[in-house]
Amino acid sequence: MDLIQFFGRFHVLVLHLPIGILLLAALIEVHIALFQKERAKLLNQVWFWGAISAIFACILGYMLSLGGGYNDDAVFIHKLFGISVAITAIICTLLFSYKKKVGKLATSLLVSLQLFLLFATGHYGANMTHGETYLVEHAPNFVRTLAGFEPHQAPRPPITQIEQADIYLDLIQPLFKANCISCHNDSKAKGKLNLANIEGINKGGKTAHTLGDGKLNNSELYKRITLDEHDKKFMPAEGKTPLTDTQVKTIAWWIKAGAPMTGNLQTIALSKQDKKILSQTLGLAPADNAWPLTKQTKIPGQVIAQLQQHGFLVKTIANNINYLDIDYSSNLKAISNEAISALVAAKDYVAYLNLINSQINLEQITKVAQLNNLLRLRLNKTPVKDEAIELLKALPNLEYLNLFGTQISDDSLHTLTQFPSLKQVYVGQTSVTKPTITEIAALKPELQIIALSNKLAEFQKSTQTALAEKAKKAAK
Repeated sequence: MDLIQFFGRFHVLVLHLPIGILLLAALIEVHIALFQKERAKLLNQVWFWGAISAIFACILGYMLSLGGGYNDDAVFIHKLFGISVAITAIICTLLFSYKKKVGKLATSLLVSLQLFLLFATGHYGANMTHGETYLVEHAPNFVRTLAGFEPHQAPRPPITQIEQADIYLDLIQPLFKANCISCHNDSKAKGKLNLANIEGINKGGKTAHTLGDGKLNNSELYKRITLDEHDKKFMPAEGKTPLTDTQVKTIAWWIKAGAPMTGNLQTIALSKQDKKILSQTLGLAPADNAWPLTKQTKIPGQVIAQLQQHGFLVKTIANNINYLDIDYSSNLKAISNEAISALVAAKDYVAYLNLINSQINLEQITKVAQLNNLLRLRLNKTPVKDEAIELLKALPNLEYLNLFGTQISDDSLHTLTQFPSLKQVYVGQTSVTKPTITEIAALKPELQIIALSNKLAEFQKSTQTALAEKAKKAAK
């Protein structure tokens, strides 16, 4: 336990008090001096508490700086301005409290100095925390030039093929910039590690093996980003968003490849798995858990209203995903042709569809097969037969299909292997047989066939009963 660091971290909370209080006091003094207003004695208390809060911010800031991880020159400059803020606030407090009248010129000079010191202290504090380019990161080039910074670099040309990508500039640098350099930059190098440039990366941090010489087990960087999120050594720290699984794998690939800083991916032999991961990082392939459909425009209100009018329960998938989850299972009557027509009219937006107990017929299945964006379809306990499954194989994006309690046979299992995107299907309480399920599983192992039947349920129940009886006898 480090009490100095414990209290020091309250600096980021307390520092806002002198900024707000002293800024308010200074602006009120300017208003009084310019417009010759009567000065209230309460303003002296504002200066007093502004000075007290500035003193506490300085003390806590000094305690925080003892933890290290910051550029010494940046700490010195920030500390100098911070102490100057506190001293100026004390002078203003004493002068305005004990001198009955302060001249307009003296007031203007003191207030201007206080405002300058406040902004300068805040600026250098932000530089320490976020890097010296933080304030001008998104500024126009003429502003950056006036501030003494280099103009924005021309954006990297868009990558359309993985072989075109520069290993460092297109893969690694964007990852570090988005996730790491707020704590590992020129002004703030936690663990003495600077990931803002190639020189800093090659130099490494205070740990002997930042990159690990091509071995993940020796890489401190890899260890930190793969620790449990609750571990105090986990990176990114301080509650920042962890790297995604794809990003971690990309950094792992880079480390194992020897952490190259130059060259294109075409110069390196990539396995199929590596190519997939790097393509995802470059945005050339969707992430494994990404929404599989293309972005859709806002769903028209009349589309939702029409579906609701025909008895559907309608929900959107998520706030940022403009697709619909449609449910007809609460209806006790057979689905009508008009309701199916409403589905077809909304086909661009339908992703999930629940038609349990809908008594849907073959002609209506023909219309459902037009819902090209359908990902999940539940046809449980409907009179669906093999002919319907033959029609549904036209759905290009269907990943989940529930046929529990339908009238399909083994022929449908063979048809299911022809579905382009199908990953999971339920066929319990149907006429499909176990040998055919085994055959299809060997033929298409990526297709998960779940066949929970009444017999299996009865077996589980009898087993549980037998175990309960055995436990009773043991208790006696």
